Amino acid sequence: MTVELKQDDIGLLISLLTQEIDRVGEVEEKYGFCDLSHFFRMVDTRTKLLDMPVDGELQAGFSDKEWE
Repeated sequence: MTVELKQDDIGLLISLLTQEIDRVGEVEEKYGFCDLSHFFRMVDTRTKLLDMPVDGELQAGFSDKEWE
């Protein structure tokens, strides 16, 4: 499956993930615990989005296994 994302789309996704990561951090500060697997999954996804090529850059292959 191939998905073409523009720079604005990737930026929006990164922004939303960053907000959710911050929210999870606030919950952890307030209650003293959080779902770390959820937190690290979001950080990993955000990192992959930051590394994703945008329009005009060389295309890099992201396999389905890399996204799992």
